[in-house]
Amino acid sequence: MAGTMGYILFITAPGILGVALLWLKGGREAFCSKRPTRQVAREHHGRFRASKVVVLYLLFMSLLIYGALRFVGYIASAIVPAGEVFVVLWFLISWRLAWELWARTVGRLGQKWIRWARYRRHRGLQAPRAIRLIPVGRALLTATVFVPAFLSCVLTHRCKILDGQDPRSIYQMDFEQVRIPTSDGIILDAWFIPEAGASRTILIGHGAGANKGNFVWFLGPLAGKGYSVMFFDFRAHGASTGRTTTYGIRERRDVLAAVEWLKRERPRQSEIIVGLGSSQGAMALALAAAVDQRINAVILDSPFTSPCQLAQDHARRVPVVGPVFVDLVLAGMSAQTGTDFFTCSAVQAVARMGSRPLMVIHGNEDFAMPADHAQRLYDAATGPREIWFGPGPHSNIITTDPREYEQRVFRFLDEHLGPAKSVASKPQ
Repeated sequence: MAGTMGYILFITAPGILGVALLWLKGGREAFCSKRPTRQVAREHHGRFRASKVVVLYLLFMSLLIYGALRFVGYIASAIVPAGEVFVVLWFLISWRLAWELWARTVGRLGQKWIRWARYRRHRGLQAPRAIRLIPVGRALLTATVFVPAFLSCVLTHRCKILDGQDPRSIYQMDFEQVRIPTSDGIILDAWFIPEAGASRTILIGHGAGANKGNFVWFLGPLAGKGYSVMFFDFRAHGASTGRTTTYGIRERRDVLAAVEWLKRERPRQSEIIVGLGSSQGAMALALAAAVDQRINAVILDSPFTSPCQLAQDHARRVPVVGPVFVDLVLAGMSAQTGTDFFTCSAVQAVARMGSRPLMVIHGNEDFAMPADHAQRLYDAATGPREIWFGPGPHSNIITTDPREYEQRVFRFLDEHLGPAKSVASKPQ
């Protein structure tokens, strides 16, 4: 993550943009020229007053961001670290400076020609009509360059929220908190909830913007069925390291790292591994299962076939302009993260799973993910498969009808993996 273009720009942007703005404002001449002492004193006084305004602005913005993050934490039953305030503030400063620089350069393109045309019209003379297109051209440049660059940064670099609840606080169940390294240097934060006598583990991957604490409710229907359970935070989420997210593409390495940890550290409890991923977690799980045969069965909850296809499906609501704009944003996301958002496909990954069982779940109130994404994933499977269009919104079928969810999932697993031993009691 530290080597991606987006991360480097995030760290260096305020300094680079600030220097560029000073240069445009004539800072070079101001520092190099000789001026009278009184003028210098007046300028110093003006800078002092400006610095006070900047300090007040930063203080106000920090309090505003802190309040907004606390509200998000309250809604998500999560904890927002104080350090995230400075991350968001740094981000806002960077893009405020970027906009100022854009306005002072691209925003003034052709301004001399516009003034010349106004002068001629004021004198009763004609001016080329093409000059009237200059503001339109500037607006198009902003819409096709600056806005996609901003959105691609927002979508791939995020602040984090930490777990506000855990298996002990919700279900009074003990758990092990572990740290898992990935192949590319990320450290994942995870919970392992062992079940006595179990030789199987369900590995749960959450959705984008969430954390493992938001998904602790999965433990109710899944525990006490002969399976240990592991939750983990994806990179750039929760207590895991990293700031860059790719909606399942790079996150496949997180799933692979969790599987490797289970096989190495808990081999007797993980003779069979069942992956259960929701939304982004479903994408990451499908990609990981395609290359790791140690994932014995896969459950995709509220899945999408690819970030690109999902974005394009929503963009088609605005004909022509929508798909073109989405392609620009995806190109920016690819450039900033060093990840190809155009070619990765969960459909192709599912087709490579071979004879391993696949279950696909989609909520009938899920407006974020089109139902045909779930259908295409089901159709791509070549082994045992099942699809369930259950009740509830995105990633919340399990909370809408937990009993039906439990029955369908374990009936499917028992049928294709054989019954699991269960000596533990179900959490209350």
